Amino acid sequence: MRPRPSLPEQARHEAVARLIGLGLYHEAQSLLSIDEPVDAELGMLSSLLAGDPQAAAKFLGRRMMAQNARAGEVDLVRGCIALVSGHDENLAGTEQVLVQMKARSQDWAAFAVSAAPHDLHAAARAAAMVTEQTGPAVLAVLAAARAVGGDAQGAQKLLEAGENGVGDDPRRKTVELLKTHGYDVAVQALEAARFQRHSFAQSMTRRYGAWRRRRDERDLQCRCATTPVWAGESSRYYVNWHLELLESLSPEPDETAWRILFCARSGVRYLDRSSIPVSVRIGAFTGSLETWLPSAT
Repeated sequence: MRPRPSLPEQARHEAVARLIGLGLYHEAQSLLSIDEPVDAELGMLSSLLAGDPQAAAKFLGRRMMAQNARAGEVDLVRGCIALVSGHDENLAGTEQVLVQMKARSQDWAAFAVSAAPHDLHAAARAAAMVTEQTGPAVLAVLAAARAVGGDAQGAQKLLEAGENGVGDDPRRKTVELLKTHGYDVAVQALEAARFQRHSFAQSMTRRYGAWRRRRDERDLQCRCATTPVWAGESSRYYVNWHLELLESLSPEPDETAWRILFCARSGVRYLDRSSIPVSVRIGAFTGSLETWLPSAT
């Protein structure tokens, strides 16, 4: 396994949060270390959203060793790990822990995704409490619940709003959930809603909008100060021509290696991996540029 890139804690966690919001859960995991107690909370979340109970258990163990878990957190994560592993015997008990603790958005998200294959309604209740960007895993729960409730159009709008061209496909996850619970009629209604919203007029409108977005991306006027994420193939023109390579974070650079790009005009830095069309902001220079350049010695 490739070692975690050496970045300041705040920069790594900022990047992890943005990658989770895009649905790039495994990429987020790659920036965290099981050996670092400060990484445990985000590690548990990204692992559960990625459907990786083994990694979640390791991060939980580190959290417990550091003795800094929040009240109810250990029982909640243990319950979520069991659910992701296919054991739903204590689903109601885990939900009760969640309700009784001072739950954060990430707690609701972890339970929603973990419980969804077993109890879609319980998962939907939790997903409705999520206030932070957690990517397609939670979005799929919300869309599936709307489709089951007879609002296929609303589910379709949710899925369209969540499309970003990277990360897991929220539509595929939604259909998988519906089929898991035997809601074949809801799947058909969702496909019909998709077809209706892809009428000729709407298709032409979307194509024109896509053309304008591609045109705007080719405008190299600096927009880094107000853009936390450059995502999708259409963003690569701007990234490749406007941003400059500051440092590769791997001794053997390749397509899977993380690197730092920077904007010479605004001083904003982005964490980037050439194998995926995503660059996430990790802050701006606080000193002279020379202090961030690799040493020549």
